[in-house]
Amino acid sequence: MREDILAQAQRLRAEGRAFALATVVAARQPTSGTPGARAIVLPDGRLEGWVGGHCAQPTVARQGLEALADGLARLVVLSPDASEPGAARDGVLREGVVRVPMLCGSQGELQVFVEPFLPRPTVVVIGSSVVARTLARLASTLDFEAWACDPLADMQTFPEVDRLVPTLDALAPQISERSYVIVATIGEYDEEAALAAVESPATYVGLVASNKRLSAVRAYLIERGVTRERAETLRRPKGLPGFVIKPEEIAFSVMAELIEARRQRVGMGDATATQPPQRAEAIDPICGMTVDIATARYTAERDGETFYFCCSGCKRTFEKQHALVKPT
Repeated sequence: MREDILAQAQRLRAEGRAFALATVVAARQPTSGTPGARAIVLPDGRLEGWVGGHCAQPTVARQGLEALADGLARLVVLSPDASEPGAARDGVLREGVVRVPMLCGSQGELQVFVEPFLPRPTVVVIGSSVVARTLARLASTLDFEAWACDPLADMQTFPEVDRLVPTLDALAPQISERSYVIVATIGEYDEEAALAAVESPATYVGLVASNKRLSAVRAYLIERGVTRERAETLRRPKGLPGFVIKPEEIAFSVMAELIEARRQRVGMGDATATQPPQRAEAIDPICGMTVDIATARYTAERDGETFYFCCSGCKRTFEKQHALVKPT
């Protein structure tokens, strides 16, 4: 099972699909989860694999979806100690840790590391200039997917890239919202390259040029029928200073802006687009855990109200507490 889960994770990575990998890193017996157990959480809420029993699986699935939403890994600690007075029991991420009460009959503790894997943004470099070659090299080093587009592009010129595209016509249908396009043609065919880039669904389009040159290229785009609003999305990366900067330094400053775009998750909105539909939920009155009403196995009625529980232990505790309450 462990090998199957890792093989599935590798396949999903190769396909550019989003998922979260959950791994049990510690377990205090008795608990059904064991260290090294793994599961994958998919963007539609499905959990494939095994990390623990009835209390653990829904919590891990929920935390997997939250990790996909915010891009942050977390250590999920499911423990009966989280229900003690003063303990953090609200399931909120703090300093990389989420504490969730688990009052199942076993009274064990489970620690699960949940790590999101999101598709890498693609840096598409147009041109074969020194700036373009350096950009491609830096993009590959900094864990972007790197593409190069130019009639002269080959593996000798761009040895680090993941994909070579010979023409703008061939490039156009391959660009997606996760693409960061940098036109580094340095005057050779700036206008044609910029037109192809702004007409694509690329989230970020940059031009390595002076401000004066940028204005001229924007005017060309408008003349060719591009809306003013879209033409103005063509930008000169803010990191570019002066006129005497070296090509390698220009590439470095451009990459600094692209790294910040990645940190802000620009263009990553479609990575988790297949979110599960909103489901009715309730709070377990004993442990505070969120319970899916549609699939809840344990419920109790009192004064015309239905209460939902994560496990039989919480239900028994609830019934014992209210059995001691005398009717007025």
